[in-house]
Amino acid sequence: MTDLEALAARSDPDGEIRHLKSTIAALRQALEDGEAERAALLQKVRAAYEGDIAELKATITALREALEESSHNGRVAVERAVANSADEIAQLRQIAQALRERIESLHHEHRQEIQRLNAASQDEAVQLQAEARALREQLEEAAFQTQVQRQEAVAVAAGEIQDLKVTCQALRHELDRIRGDAQ
Repeated sequence: MTDLEALAARSDPDGEIRHLKSTIAALRQALEDGEAERAALLQKVRAAYEGDIAELKATITALREALEESSHNGRVAVERAVANSADEIAQLRQIAQALRERIESLHHEHRQEIQRLNAASQDEAVQLQAEARALREQLEEAAFQTQVQRQEAVAVAAGEIQDLKVTCQALRHELDRIRGDAQ
């Protein structure tokens, strides 16, 4: 503090109080801004997490529709084969035998396809679970970082408040000393 500031501080204690109050108000504002930033960051992380979930649900829906379409296509093929066999009464036994063999082949292929799709969906589920775990870990890390930043901001604010208290005490002591000298 310069001599001029010391002289001004001695002659204007109300100005000093106003200055301290404005400093405290600025610190409060900084703390509120930090809280708002933390809330915005949390909202951003939550939005990203929800977007990933929506993508995963869309993938699951697409896989389900593909499986249903495959099943439907298999049924349609069997129905066509049976409808075509009705035109040829004389060849019914041969066609029926051929259709039985074809149906058994289709069932076998269908079972293999279902097994393949089940394995693929299980792999997809494992991947989705891994992604969900990774996202959960990222969210927890972001929450932890936010908490750390908040604690750091609170510690900085507390340090500044303590510094202000010390300064106020020193100024009061100086004011009391000046008053004592003036009397």
